[in-house]
Amino acid sequence: MMEKREVKFDLRTKFMLILVVNLFLLLSHSVIFELVLVFGCLLLITIDGQAKSAFHFLIVFLIMLGIDQLLTPYINGFFFTLVSFITVALRKFLPCFILGKWILTKTEVSEFVAVMWKLRLPQTAIIPLSVVFRYFPTIKEEWASIRAAMKMRGIHVSLEHIMVPLLMSAVNVSEELSAAALCRGLDSPEPHTSLVQVRFRFSDVLVWCITGALAIAAIILKGVGIL
Repeated sequence: MMEKREVKFDLRTKFMLILVVNLFLLLSHSVIFELVLVFGCLLLITIDGQAKSAFHFLIVFLIMLGIDQLLTPYINGFFFTLVSFITVALRKFLPCFILGKWILTKTEVSEFVAVMWKLRLPQTAIIPLSVVFRYFPTIKEEWASIRAAMKMRGIHVSLEHIMVPLLMSAVNVSEELSAAALCRGLDSPEPHTSLVQVRFRFSDVLVWCITGALAIAAIILKGVGIL
Protein backbone atom coordinates (compact mmCIF):
# COMPACT_ATOMS: atom_id res chain seq x y z
CA MET A 1 0.00 0.00 0.00
CA MET A 2 1.26 3.43 -0.88
CA GLU A 3 1.71 5.77 2.07
CA LYS A 4 -0.45 8.88 1.92
CA ARG A 5 1.68 12.00 1.70
CA GLU A 6 0.67 14.80 4.04
CA VAL A 7 0.57 18.33 2.69
CA LYS A 8 2.55 20.66 4.94
CA PHE A 9 3.22 24.37 4.82
CA ASP A 10 6.28 26.22 6.03
CA LEU A 11 5.74 28.62 8.94
CA ARG A 12 7.18 31.47 6.87
CA THR A 13 4.38 30.91 4.35
CA LYS A 14 1.81 31.14 7.14
CA PHE A 15 3.33 34.38 8.42
CA MET A 16 3.31 35.80 4.90
CA LEU A 17 -0.34 34.87 4.47
CA ILE A 18 -1.51 36.49 7.68
CA LEU A 19 0.41 39.68 6.81
CA VAL A 20 -0.91 39.85 3.24
CA VAL A 21 -4.48 39.06 4.28
CA ASN A 22 -4.34 41.90 6.82
CA LEU A 23 -3.21 44.29 4.08
CA PHE A 24 -5.91 43.05 1.71
CA LEU A 25 -8.63 43.57 4.31
CA LEU A 26 -7.42 47.11 5.04
CA LEU A 27 -7.19 48.15 1.39
CA SER A 28 -10.34 46.49 0.02
CA HIS A 29 -14.02 46.97 0.86
CA SER A 30 -15.36 44.56 -1.74
CA VAL A 31 -17.54 41.70 -0.48
CA ILE A 32 -16.47 39.54 -3.43
CA PHE A 33 -12.81 40.01 -2.58
CA GLU A 34 -13.60 39.22 1.05
CA LEU A 35 -15.29 35.99 -0.07
CA VAL A 36 -12.14 35.05 -2.01
CA LEU A 37 -9.97 35.61 1.06
CA VAL A 38 -12.25 33.69 3.44
CA PHE A 39 -12.72 30.70 1.14
CA GLY A 40 -9.00 30.69 0.37
CA CYS A 41 -8.17 30.54 4.09
CA LEU A 42 -10.78 27.82 4.64
CA LEU A 43 -9.35 25.81 1.76
CA LEU A 44 -5.85 26.00 3.23
CA ILE A 45 -6.84 24.78 6.69
CA THR A 46 -8.95 22.03 5.10
CA ILE A 47 -5.95 20.82 3.11
CA ASP A 48 -3.92 20.86 6.34
CA GLY A 49 -6.37 18.52 8.07
CA GLN A 50 -8.72 20.98 9.80
CA ALA A 51 -11.90 20.33 7.86
CA LYS A 52 -14.07 20.42 11.00
CA SER A 53 -12.76 23.85 12.01
CA ALA A 54 -13.18 25.07 8.42
CA PHE A 55 -16.84 24.01 8.47
CA HIS A 56 -17.46 25.84 11.76
CA PHE A 57 -15.77 28.99 10.45
CA LEU A 58 -17.84 28.77 7.26
CA ILE A 59 -21.11 28.63 9.21
CA VAL A 60 -20.08 31.62 11.34
CA PHE A 61 -19.06 33.62 8.27
CA LEU A 62 -22.29 32.88 6.41
CA ILE A 63 -24.36 33.91 9.44
CA MET A 64 -22.51 37.21 9.79
CA LEU A 65 -22.68 37.83 6.04
CA GLY A 66 -26.41 37.10 6.06
CA ILE A 67 -27.02 39.58 8.88
CA ASP A 68 -25.13 42.27 6.98
CA GLN A 69 -26.50 41.66 3.48
CA LEU A 70 -30.05 40.44 4.12
CA LEU A 71 -31.27 41.97 7.39
CA THR A 72 -29.45 45.29 7.74
CA PRO A 73 -31.14 47.05 4.74
CA TYR A 74 -34.62 46.27 6.10
CA ILE A 75 -34.33 46.53 9.91
CA ASN A 76 -33.64 49.79 11.71
CA GLY A 77 -33.04 50.68 15.34
CA PHE A 78 -30.07 51.43 17.54
CA PHE A 79 -29.73 47.92 18.95
CA PHE A 80 -29.75 46.21 15.58
CA THR A 81 -27.39 48.83 14.15
CA LEU A 82 -24.95 48.08 16.97
CA VAL A 83 -25.27 44.35 16.38
CA SER A 84 -24.72 44.86 12.65
CA PHE A 85 -21.62 46.98 13.27
CA ILE A 86 -20.10 44.37 15.61
CA THR A 87 -20.95 41.60 13.14
CA VAL A 88 -19.25 43.40 10.23
CA ALA A 89 -16.17 44.19 12.34
CA LEU A 90 -15.82 40.56 13.45
CA ARG A 91 -16.37 39.34 9.90
CA LYS A 92 -13.58 41.54 8.59
CA PHE A 93 -11.12 40.01 11.06
CA LEU A 94 -12.32 36.43 10.53
CA PRO A 95 -9.68 35.51 7.87
CA CYS A 96 -6.89 36.67 10.21
CA PHE A 97 -8.43 34.73 13.08
CA ILE A 98 -8.64 31.61 10.88
CA LEU A 99 -4.96 31.88 9.95
CA GLY A 100 -3.92 32.70 13.52
CA LYS A 101 -5.70 29.63 14.90
CA TRP A 102 -4.17 27.56 12.10
CA ILE A 103 -0.67 28.70 13.06
CA LEU A 104 -1.18 28.02 16.78
CA THR A 105 -2.81 24.63 16.19
CA LYS A 106 -0.57 23.16 13.49
CA THR A 107 2.84 24.54 14.47
CA GLU A 108 5.08 22.92 17.08
CA VAL A 109 7.23 25.09 19.31
CA SER A 110 10.38 23.40 17.96
CA GLU A 111 9.38 24.32 14.41
CA PHE A 112 8.61 27.89 15.48
CA VAL A 113 12.01 28.30 17.14
CA ALA A 114 13.81 26.72 14.16
CA VAL A 115 12.12 29.18 11.79
CA MET A 116 13.07 32.10 14.06
CA TRP A 117 16.70 30.98 13.94
CA LYS A 118 16.44 30.59 10.16
CA LEU A 119 15.22 34.19 9.94
CA ARG A 120 18.24 35.23 12.05
CA LEU A 121 16.17 37.06 14.64
CA PRO A 122 17.99 38.16 17.81
CA GLN A 123 17.74 35.93 20.87
CA THR A 124 16.05 38.74 22.78
CA ALA A 125 13.13 38.27 20.39
CA ILE A 126 13.23 34.47 19.98
CA ILE A 127 12.95 33.61 23.68
CA PRO A 128 9.88 35.79 24.48
CA LEU A 129 8.16 34.80 21.23
CA SER A 130 8.70 31.08 21.88
CA VAL A 131 7.29 31.46 25.39
CA VAL A 132 4.26 33.38 24.12
CA PHE A 133 3.74 30.86 21.32
CA ARG A 134 3.49 28.02 23.83
CA TYR A 135 1.59 30.13 26.36
CA PHE A 136 -1.83 30.25 24.68
CA PRO A 137 -2.29 26.47 24.15
CA THR A 138 -1.20 25.88 27.76
CA ILE A 139 -3.69 28.43 29.08
CA LYS A 140 -6.40 26.72 27.02
CA GLU A 141 -5.56 23.43 28.76
CA GLU A 142 -5.64 25.16 32.15
CA TRP A 143 -9.04 26.65 31.33
CA ALA A 144 -10.42 23.19 30.52
CA SER A 145 -8.94 21.77 33.75
CA ILE A 146 -10.49 24.56 35.86
CA ARG A 147 -13.90 24.04 34.28
CA ALA A 148 -13.68 20.28 34.86
CA ALA A 149 -12.69 20.78 38.51
CA MET A 150 -15.58 23.21 39.05
CA LYS A 151 -18.03 20.78 37.49
CA MET A 152 -16.75 17.88 39.57
CA ARG A 153 -17.07 19.85 42.85
CA GLY A 154 -20.46 21.32 41.94
CA ILE A 155 -19.25 24.94 41.91
CA HIS A 156 -21.41 27.25 39.82
CA VAL A 157 -19.79 29.21 37.02
CA SER A 158 -18.88 32.77 38.01
CA LEU A 159 -16.28 35.33 37.05
CA GLU A 160 -14.54 35.06 40.42
CA HIS A 161 -14.35 31.26 40.41
CA ILE A 162 -12.86 31.26 36.90
CA MET A 163 -10.61 34.31 36.74
CA VAL A 164 -8.82 33.91 40.10
CA PRO A 165 -7.48 30.37 39.48
CA LEU A 166 -6.90 31.20 35.81
CA LEU A 167 -4.76 34.25 36.65
CA MET A 168 -2.79 32.30 39.27
CA SER A 169 -2.26 29.51 36.76
CA ALA A 170 -1.23 32.01 34.07
CA VAL A 171 1.52 33.41 36.31
CA ASN A 172 2.84 29.92 37.12
CA VAL A 173 2.69 28.82 33.49
CA SER A 174 4.65 31.86 32.29
CA GLU A 175 7.39 31.22 34.85
CA GLU A 176 7.58 27.51 34.00
CA LEU A 177 7.72 28.15 30.26
CA SER A 178 10.47 30.74 30.71
CA ALA A 179 12.49 28.31 32.82
CA ALA A 180 11.94 25.52 30.28
CA ALA A 181 13.13 27.77 27.44
CA LEU A 182 16.33 28.58 29.32
CA CYS A 183 16.91 24.92 30.20
CA ARG A 184 16.74 24.05 26.52
CA GLY A 185 19.58 26.46 25.85
CA LEU A 186 17.71 29.09 23.89
CA ASP A 187 19.89 31.78 25.43
CA SER A 188 23.13 30.09 24.38
CA PRO A 189 25.27 32.27 22.08
CA GLU A 190 26.51 29.19 20.21
CA PRO A 191 24.92 28.11 16.90
CA HIS A 192 21.80 26.03 17.42
CA THR A 193 20.83 22.81 15.69
CA SER A 194 17.37 21.37 15.15
CA LEU A 195 15.80 18.13 13.94
CA VAL A 196 13.10 20.16 12.21
CA GLN A 197 13.73 20.70 8.50
CA VAL A 198 12.95 24.29 7.63
CA ARG A 199 12.45 24.38 3.87
CA PHE A 200 9.97 25.45 1.24
CA ARG A 201 7.94 22.68 -0.37
CA PHE A 202 5.91 22.64 -3.58
CA SER A 203 2.80 23.59 -1.59
CA ASP A 204 4.59 26.69 -0.25
CA VAL A 205 5.75 27.77 -3.71
CA LEU A 206 2.21 27.32 -5.02
CA VAL A 207 0.74 29.43 -2.20
CA TRP A 208 3.33 32.18 -2.74
CA CYS A 209 2.58 32.26 -6.49
CA ILE A 210 -1.20 32.37 -5.97
CA THR A 211 -0.84 35.09 -3.33
CA GLY A 212 1.40 37.12 -5.63
CA ALA A 213 -1.08 36.80 -8.51
CA LEU A 214 -3.93 37.80 -6.20
CA ALA A 215 -1.94 40.83 -4.99
CA ILE A 216 -1.28 41.96 -8.57
CA ALA A 217 -4.96 41.52 -9.44
CA ALA A 218 -5.97 43.49 -6.33
CA ILE A 219 -3.62 46.37 -7.23
CA ILE A 220 -4.99 46.50 -10.79
CA LEU A 221 -8.62 46.37 -9.64
CA LYS A 222 -7.91 48.97 -6.99
CA GLY A 223 -6.37 51.23 -9.63
CA VAL A 224 -9.43 51.05 -11.87
CA GLY A 225 -11.76 51.65 -8.92
CA ILE A 226 -13.41 48.21 -8.74
CA LEU A 227 -12.13 47.33 -5.25
